[in-house]
Amino acid sequence: MLGKITEMIFVKNIEKKLKKYDIKMVHFVPGRIRLQSSRWIKNGDLIERIIDELNTQPFVFSVNFTEITGSVVITYDANHVTENHELESWFQILEQVYTTEFLQ
Repeated sequence: MLGKITEMIFVKNIEKKLKKYDIKMVHFVPGRIRLQSSRWIKNGDLIERIIDELNTQPFVFSVNFTEITGSVVITYDANHVTENHELESWFQILEQVYTTEFLQ
């Protein structure tokens, strides 16, 4: 039970961080995360940089973008990604890309 509570707290914390970039966490289960943003539909360079950065991360199998919905699905090896700080590092990549993109 504690695992579920920890997971819920993690999800709420990440949702709060992503909200400032107009990103929603649509779905999360170990091994698969779906994020969505209307900004990604309009900004191909931004989403391309995000995908490139996430694809370099250890244990990430794939990062797929659907332009129609503006969503990204990240699939990863849930057997190796067991700590929340590993997932949080991926969300820090989003922050870095956004910061770089909007400061240019």
